[in-house]
Amino acid sequence: MCSPRTRIVLVVLAALALAVVGGVQLFAAPNSEPMVEAGPVATMDSLTTQVETATWTEMDHDMSGTTPGYQMPAGMMPGMPEGDDQRLAVQVTVTNTSSGTRPMRPAEEFTLRAGKDGRSIPAQTDTFSELPRLPAGNAVKGILFFDLPPADLAESAWIEWKRGDKITRLALPMDTASGGHGHSHGQ
Repeated sequence: MCSPRTRIVLVVLAALALAVVGGVQLFAAPNSEPMVEAGPVATMDSLTTQVETATWTEMDHDMSGTTPGYQMPAGMMPGMPEGDDQRLAVQVTVTNTSSGTRPMRPAEEFTLRAGKDGRSIPAQTDTFSELPRLPAGNAVKGILFFDLPPADLAESAWIEWKRGDKITRLALPMDTASGGHGHSHGQ
């Protein structure tokens, strides 16, 4: 039989072991649900989002009707894409299907993932303005603009929607009929 002192030490060690195991599981647990395959529509927190289309924005400065234009350098036109980057316009519709108002920050919630490594590209600008919330039963359509080299879309690309601790992917349907760069993605 063990002495009372040995039993106390064993109980303390068992409690410490349980605390360490519980702490590791608590902090090692993922903060969000597993990421799902990209689809055309996703719903989180009673907001349904659909990526309508993605097109390359024509940024050429045309000085005459007889010769092709050129893209103004960012140094001459602040806000223009820099280097070899082009501007991608992604049209998004967000619908509040709940009976209450939902907070919403599209430029902060949506990012473009592209390239071999799926790097995160934040929106350069958007047409949602300062829309902080979406009333019940309403929808809003806007455009998110991303600057990136067209070659980054040669790999896989998708829109990542992060809302609180949840993340999902939305397919990036490229509009090849618009005379853009002719890429198409559905990752």
